[in-house]
Amino acid sequence: AIEAAERSAGQRRQMAADVAHELRTPLAALQAGLEEVRDGLVPASPDAIRRLHDQAVRLGRVVGDLGALAGVQDAPLGMASGRTDLARLVEEELAAREAELRAADVHVREVALARVEVLADRDRLHQVVGNLLANAARHCRPGDEVNVALDRAGDEAVLRISDTGPGIPAADLPRVFDRYWRGGKPGVQGSGLGLAVAREIVTAHGGTIEVRSPGVGTTVVVRLPALAPAPGAAEETREEA
Repeated sequence: AIEAAERSAGQRRQMAADVAHELRTPLAALQAGLEEVRDGLVPASPDAIRRLHDQAVRLGRVVGDLGALAGVQDAPLGMASGRTDLARLVEEELAAREAELRAADVHVREVALARVEVLADRDRLHQVVGNLLANAARHCRPGDEVNVALDRAGDEAVLRISDTGPGIPAADLPRVFDRYWRGGKPGVQGSGLGLAVAREIVTAHGGTIEVRSPGVGTTVVVRLPALAPAPGAAEETREEA
């Protein structure tokens, strides 16, 4: 009990440091921009308002991701709450992210989903899949493609989300799960917490997550313990081109 309390206190201290570190820069930029408008140094033009709004949106994104990370870390080990059709969950998240991917001119080329059930917290797994698709939209180039596949491999559900983007340099691969790491591409937006949140959630479900990048393109592989098929349930694969 003492060890658990100390660990929880350490996590709270780390989270407080994370909040201070990550919010300091956008808060300073937002304050400086508002002061310029207030003092008449910069006209309150649509462009100025847009820049200030972008800073506010980034703040909201960071706060949301930090809250998600804190929630996962504070949750008891084993977040699973019920049988979840992982293929259906992925389909739902693809539909939810369709506009974001389209706005980035990133195309979902192929979807092949075998029906696999896992014991899971649906909302948390939605976060995982959503974060991975958002990363594809954020880091891919216009015209790049995304492929999504879900299979059963023995007693595991294996989800692969791959893209034809610029890839990740080999030297950077060990850092992809670090908090606040955004890669070396200039102008990439995001909190740098998406993959850290995904790893926490997948680990809490007894699974693993890895990122592969052979030079061009990136593949994220999520493995989760699969449930035995329900009696009378036929396994099927849903494909989309």
